[in-house]
Amino acid sequence: RGLPPGAGVFVVVCAKTGATLAVMQENRYLTDLRTGAAGALAVKYLTRGDQDKTIAFIGCGQIAKNMARASHAVKSNFEAVAFDPNRPNCEAFASTMSEELGLSFEAVSSAHEACRRADIIFTQTPGGATVLERRWLKPHATIIASGSDQPTKQELPVDLISHSKYVADLTRQTAKVGELRSAIQAGAMTIDDVHAELGQIINGEKPGRTSDNELIVVDLTGTGGQDAAIGSVAWSKLSKLP
Repeated sequence: RGLPPGAGVFVVVCAKTGATLAVMQENRYLTDLRTGAAGALAVKYLTRGDQDKTIAFIGCGQIAKNMARASHAVKSNFEAVAFDPNRPNCEAFASTMSEELGLSFEAVSSAHEACRRADIIFTQTPGGATVLERRWLKPHATIIASGSDQPTKQELPVDLISHSKYVADLTRQTAKVGELRSAIQAGAMTIDDVHAELGQIINGEKPGRTSDNELIVVDLTGTGGQDAAIGSVAWSKLSKLP
């Protein structure tokens, strides 16, 4: 019927009075923006800066586009490789983002090739099956996983998660519907093995990357705080329109 694939409503209320300020039928637009923003923060605080030249995108849907746009806001110069089992979708993503950002985006034939070439890897897939292997990765790779959050989610293999510096956006959530869940279920990790939450690194409470040769996994499941922040920004801009 020509409807968007996802549905979503944001309700913004006044923190002082509880009065409704806005009801926005955004159909995941704001959700995808704040997911991209979280990915960009992971790039800013957990990668090797200018040493990391290549970013891979595994899964080339709307979230991948927002990850690319947000990454460009914190890292102006990079080349990208992309893989999606749907080849036309992958090629369309590469073409669109290359034209929009003015950077090289190349559609490649396998996740293995994408990982082999990349310093930073974004995964954003339905999440029910692993999409890469630890042996494909560079020793310093940063993997930012943001696939579909569910009790069966497992984009990343357990041996990768357990042998990395693992960072969550919200540990109690990633332990239930994120990549951490599978590692805990397999007995390979406990919550005590979580290095930090992303906010703790941004605030300086915990260190981020401490070596140019450490493997880092960032597990993004989305938080209520992010929703509140993007809703507030949207209302602030909308309320100023004539």
